[in-house]
Amino acid sequence: MEAMGLTATNSSFFPECWSDDRRMGVLLAEFRPRRLNAESYDMKIKFWKDLIVSYCIASGTSTVSILMLKEKFRRNGTVPYCLHTVFADMQTKGELSKERKFQVQRHVGTFGFNLWTATTLIQAPLSWGYEAVLGSVIGSANIDENENFIVTAVAELHAKTIENAIIEREMQNKLLKYEDLITLVQETSTIKPHGVETAVTLLENTGRLTKQTIISGETSTILIKFAGVNAVAQPITSIEKSIYDLEQSAKRLMKDINIIENSISQTMDEVREFIKNGRKQMAKTYLKKKHTLEKHMQGKINALENLQSLLLKIYNCQSDKNVIEAYKLGTSALKNAYEAAGITIDQLDETMDEMRHVLGQHNEILSMIGTVSESDVDELELEQELGDLIDIKLVESKIDKKDFPTIRPTSTIDNNINNVPDFDREIEKRLAALRVDVIDGYKSADHAQ
Repeated sequence: MEAMGLTATNSSFFPECWSDDRRMGVLLAEFRPRRLNAESYDMKIKFWKDLIVSYCIASGTSTVSILMLKEKFRRNGTVPYCLHTVFADMQTKGELSKERKFQVQRHVGTFGFNLWTATTLIQAPLSWGYEAVLGSVIGSANIDENENFIVTAVAELHAKTIENAIIEREMQNKLLKYEDLITLVQETSTIKPHGVETAVTLLENTGRLTKQTIISGETSTILIKFAGVNAVAQPITSIEKSIYDLEQSAKRLMKDINIIENSISQTMDEVREFIKNGRKQMAKTYLKKKHTLEKHMQGKINALENLQSLLLKIYNCQSDKNVIEAYKLGTSALKNAYEAAGITIDQLDETMDEMRHVLGQHNEILSMIGTVSESDVDELELEQELGDLIDIKLVESKIDKKDFPTIRPTSTIDNNINNVPDFDREIEKRLAALRVDVIDGYKSADHAQ
């Protein structure tokens, strides 16, 4: 396998036909004119495109050149002679981009339309078409074998992988050092640093991240801020840089405290060793050093606590800002909801007044309905008629009516009011006499049987 230019550990991307000498002899050779056999020509193009993409994914980079791939795809001492044609076809279809063109810096224009997009959508196809026409006239030898190209599909795949890693760790809209991003990507994927660089350029060109170089003295730091989901990356603000500087200062203090703690521990080991050897003066000297280190460490600790308290206040301020924005949003939404529903204070007062008026009318109607008499029959006449019927029943039952004096209500209102209760009592007595008589009659009938 070494004769093929790759070791067994990094050649897993090779297809099964790679071991077929006859098949590979055809694939490694230069292309014949497409008009002779269009199907075979297209299948050969696809084979090399797929192999280039597979190689890039396996190697963790999206950058290739003809010279590099000739060595990577060398088989039994034979290199592929058809890569010029493959590269020209990929360029024409936008599947390859020259690295120097790919590195165009992002400049946002009107409505967020950036220069890289314009170059990709307008200038690049024109140049690719020109190069394709030129290649058809003078051949594909115009492609420099040493020039680097970016495989678009692989760069997009790497960019998506990096963005997913950022989203999983909820690091959107947070400043991140470029070196820390490299470490993060290498821990979670097989993308190499050069692949990360290309993916970061693509993400920057498409507005998915913002990159800024901070120069401090002789050192420079590249800061990166990823955009949120379905958002466009915003420039790094001075507040964000200040927060980042404070966080870095806190990290440096923590590192210094750890170093001092180790020094104190080593100093105490020296003190114990001097005491063991009877070197009292040296032990005393190192004890003084220990106390000095402890005071120095306490100062670092105090500074760290102050920084952490300051950072906490800043974080709370940012959180309060989000709460206030949420309040504003909720208030605006509620206001819009009332406006959409057509609800106003005046309309509500008018509705409530109308409702009170209708309820008043309703109560008045109910009151009027309740005062209507359901019957116009005189109650005294009914009671008199009932008394007469009872008297008839008493006669039929052979009960002497003499025991029940007749009470007749007078026609005056006062007499009616005074005599109605007495009349009721007489009616009840007569009914009671009837019940007793009926019961006695039932008993006599039982004895007779």
